[in-house]
Amino acid sequence: MKLRFEKEQYLIVNKQPLAGSTFVNWIRVLLENRFRIDWQFFPKALYVTTMILTTTPLRIIEKIKFDKKFQNIRVEKPIFIIGHWRSGTTFLHYLIGKDKHLGYVSTMDTLDPSVFLNNEKLLQRIVSTSLPNKRPMDNLEMGSDLPYEEEYAIANLSPYSFYHAWYFPRAIDHYFDRYVLHEDKDKRIIVEWKKVYEYFLKKITYKHKGKQIILKSLVNTAKIKHLLDMFPDAKFIHLCRNPYEVYVSTWKLYQSILPLFSFQHIDKDEFDKSIVRIFSGLEKKYLEEKRLIPKENLIELKYEDFIKEPLKTVEMIYSKFGIPGFEKAKPAFEGYIKKHVVYERNNHTISEQIKRTVSAEWGFAFKEYGYEP
Repeated sequence: MKLRFEKEQYLIVNKQPLAGSTFVNWIRVLLENRFRIDWQFFPKALYVTTMILTTTPLRIIEKIKFDKKFQNIRVEKPIFIIGHWRSGTTFLHYLIGKDKHLGYVSTMDTLDPSVFLNNEKLLQRIVSTSLPNKRPMDNLEMGSDLPYEEEYAIANLSPYSFYHAWYFPRAIDHYFDRYVLHEDKDKRIIVEWKKVYEYFLKKITYKHKGKQIILKSLVNTAKIKHLLDMFPDAKFIHLCRNPYEVYVSTWKLYQSILPLFSFQHIDKDEFDKSIVRIFSGLEKKYLEEKRLIPKENLIELKYEDFIKEPLKTVEMIYSKFGIPGFEKAKPAFEGYIKKHVVYERNNHTISEQIKRTVSAEWGFAFKEYGYEP
């Protein structure tokens, strides 16, 4: 059975993130997927192509003007928020992002990573018109200048991103195996991904004048070894959540974004198998590699504990990681918490069938993270 899209959703074209890609990358992604775009999504593909071609001169100008300026920038002790999607990572990212002494990747930066330095005001207007006021999957606010996942930028700069699976979901297992787990052991892909990632983080560090940056790319949960190769002094914050809640909330995420992002229809049952498989692969890889992180550089949090005492949690993070400026940023943290800690979280109905599926497939997570199956 296909995942159902509403007819009007086929004509919502300006939400597709690849509109901020380069023409070369767009063609490479299409070639990897053999141009398999279902005809209902042709308007979306046309919009993406038009936007890319229109903004290509801006990309060329920015590359000439700025690339040499951040070549020798050092990315200092980046802080990586990791964990599976729907585990509370966005709320933590937004909260710590209130500290003006830290830098972060904004929605604007990640949706068009090739033009944000030289065309900030223009890009801000374009991005703002394409964003809803709230994220449909969890009711948190959205904005062009709010923290966002840098993985969208990697997808717009290169083919080496799992997020292309959200655009071509019939290839989701291929993207997960090849670009997250790196199961084919293709060293060229790993080397090229590292180059793109470091390039983008240097650019963000340059934008923020050398500040320490707080990042959230959840595919990094399975890339600890590679990240430590690049940034040996990196800090990691891993969040987990009750697996039942994660499963239901992940489905809500995909039902929200696939109609906006996808160029393909998908079989619902096959996609469900992929959701189950991806959680297992992501978290098992993390559990295997987390031993590589020095103990002083890793914090593991439960979503349920964090949401009860967010300020205390942030204070603990600053203390353990030696991040200066907690007291100065505290009023901003308190203001955000007061306004948002009671945001309208979604209530999930968890059926007995879901419980059987999740407890059978994700039993290791209940045990490792201390939840009752």
